[in-house]
Amino acid sequence: MLLLQVPGKVHGQEVERSPYYLKTQFAGDIGLVAVGFGREHLQEKLETDLFLGYLPASVGGEQILTAALKATYIPFQDIPLAMLDWQPFRTGLQLGYTFGDDYFGIEPRDQYPKGYYGFSTALHLYYFMGGELDLARVEGLERLGLYYEVGTIGKYLISYLQNPGYLGPGKIFHLALGVKVSL
Repeated sequence: MLLLQVPGKVHGQEVERSPYYLKTQFAGDIGLVAVGFGREHLQEKLETDLFLGYLPASVGGEQILTAALKATYIPFQDIPLAMLDWQPFRTGLQLGYTFGDDYFGIEPRDQYPKGYYGFSTALHLYYFMGGELDLARVEGLERLGLYYEVGTIGKYLISYLQNPGYLGPGKIFHLALGVKVSL
């Protein structure tokens, strides 16, 4: 059990804290809502997450289920702000998969002419950057963090660069808001 514990500070005292956490995310190209779990690595400089997401038909036109593997790099130390610790810059990559018969990893040659799509409709590489507010010094909320991210899917960015007159930044960049609970 000692391998699962890392030291942390709460109210100025050293406490044992697990590197594992749970997350809930709103939007951000995983679905309207997503739940996941993850782990901190490299002395809290890297986080890896596994998410399952859901987009209801009432929002997206069809019900969509997704899974995502996410890696977040935290290059800078937290900035203490009153009762909060702020991570002003976090960045990372997310590999997402969309489930369903309408989506494919490799373009089916029997349904479309070669190169018709030119990309997978099921697999998505997503780049993001954002920050996190850690409530480490708020009594009763020590394990809670709130994060925000702005990002885009790689093929959206390529489409924008090829046709900036049609696609604006508002169509390719998406906001994600989430809650992280340390275990």
